[in-house]
Amino acid sequence: MNQFALISTIMPATNRETADNYRWAMIVSAVLIIGATALGLLPLAVAAAAFLIPVAYLVYIYDVNLWEDAPAPVVVGLFLVTGGLSVLVSLVFYRWAFESQFLEMVGGSARGGTASLSIPALLIFAVLLPLVAEVVKNLPGIVLARMPQFDDMIDGLTFGVAAGTAYAAFETIVVFSSVFTSGDFRTEQGLSTWIVVIVNLMVVKSLIYGTATGIAVAAFSGKGEGYDGFTPYYVKNFAFAAGVNILYWLGVRLAAYLPFGQTVGLIWGFVVLGVLVIRIRVMMQAALLEAAIEDSAKAGTSKRDSFVETFCPECENMLLVGAQFCIACGTSVRSTSHQARKHMNSSPEGGVA
Repeated sequence: MNQFALISTIMPATNRETADNYRWAMIVSAVLIIGATALGLLPLAVAAAAFLIPVAYLVYIYDVNLWEDAPAPVVVGLFLVTGGLSVLVSLVFYRWAFESQFLEMVGGSARGGTASLSIPALLIFAVLLPLVAEVVKNLPGIVLARMPQFDDMIDGLTFGVAAGTAYAAFETIVVFSSVFTSGDFRTEQGLSTWIVVIVNLMVVKSLIYGTATGIAVAAFSGKGEGYDGFTPYYVKNFAFAAGVNILYWLGVRLAAYLPFGQTVGLIWGFVVLGVLVIRIRVMMQAALLEAAIEDSAKAGTSKRDSFVETFCPECENMLLVGAQFCIACGTSVRSTSHQARKHMNSSPEGGVA
């Protein structure tokens, strides 16, 4: 449970085979994106890096389909709404109200040295903006989590990750809009610097935003009947999510004034991400157990439990009749992907109802 496993963390209801499929698809996509960067195709590389994880997550939601009565379009709608809010907030900070401070900060970074550090710009873009962004990222997930069909902790976690990655993607498009309209960025920065930037956008930033918001919205949903709402537990986890984002951006902004600042910032991002992944995996375990137990208690023989002997999609040991969990590895039969359920249905030894 306390391990740095990215795929099974942001995609918790996957078995080993399905997780491997997603893992290889994302690795191949990442290699192609870095290849596009090396060839100088920066508009393509930035756009693909921004949307790699969000799109993969939407495909995952469709594959797993945690809710028989609420298909993936619910999450697609959440994605688009959060993206629209992200564009609005990003335009306010990077184009309208705080444009002069942004340019001052970029100019100071280009000149190098902490003597050129702009404290007002640092406070705006490394403290105020992450706090406002975390509020915006929480809003769509909280609206959905208040609905009876989406009030479980696993729902809140799923919506939070989707909202966080969507916000990151659309914010990236606004911040790097000059890449799509001119070649200025290509001439000012070297290829090696751009590769570091692309890796940061493709992996670190998206996953930090997603996991942090997933933790907060899952705390809003809480365990038990209904949603918990704005409890001290939610406030604590929201403060944690916002605080981690502030720490991440403080590190990245300050590192920009140091030699090899982009690389230092990337390393700092991985450190922050490691803390978040371990934290969210603890919450994810409780969320999956709650979903499986609740499904079993409400439905008796669930649509997804085994009605004859069949095999666990994770460890391939035999499941007992009517099992909700594998007694060998603890995998929830409730939390299996479409691929796994199709395999179980087509198995000559058994199937699922």
